[in-house]
Amino acid sequence: MRKNKVDYAVVCATGRIRRNNEDNFYCGGHWREDVNSAADAVFSGQADADANELFAVFDGMGGEACGEIASLVAARQSAVFLRGKDAYTDYLGELCDLLNTKIREETENRSLVLMGTTAAMLQVAGEDVFILNAGDSRIYKLSNHEMRQISEEHVALGYGGKAITKFLGMPEGYEVHPYLARGKFRAGDMFLLCSDGVTDMLSDEEICRIIDDRMDVDVLARALVDAALDKGGVDNTTALLLRFT
Repeated sequence: MRKNKVDYAVVCATGRIRRNNEDNFYCGGHWREDVNSAADAVFSGQADADANELFAVFDGMGGEACGEIASLVAARQSAVFLRGKDAYTDYLGELCDLLNTKIREETENRSLVLMGTTAAMLQVAGEDVFILNAGDSRIYKLSNHEMRQISEEHVALGYGGKAITKFLGMPEGYEVHPYLARGKFRAGDMFLLCSDGVTDMLSDEEICRIIDDRMDVDVLARALVDAALDKGGVDNTTALLLRFT
């Protein structure tokens, strides 16, 4: 019996404007450990679709020396959490609660008022895909040459710009209440998880035009990040791309 496979690739780039990169990810057991490095973090590989794998993008909030810590805590704690999660089960809600608590504890340990991170997470279990998101990091599905956003936006727009209304690291007394959904995939389907460094620079049409291609996912993830950087690269830019085979 043939098993479904998922090819994955992630590219995490600092961008053209900001000196520090507050983005992080969890992909194939990897994350961006050296948060002081301006070098791109790049990983790719293949996994069994029934291995209960997690793929995630985290975009830190809180400014210099804070946002990158929040996203790093999320990535590290995801790895710790997954060591005991081999059985087929939807664990994203439980993981979200854990990460929210761990980031809140780190905020208190550093005597900070607030720091946090957005989250776009996708769990592959058998023929099911579970997603969770909080904030403005997005998840897209591309199937039969049609792309649609399957995550939910948690932002408020005002005179001061964009404010994130849901994130990991919410202060005491507030709950995250992330968006959760479940669906199926077919061979050839692709999923994109990305920070707003991608979506603020590129329209959905431009994103679809780039990733709707038969090239390897590592080539497409790099092309997506490079396109966002070429458009100005105002923010840190992370693209995590999956293709089921």
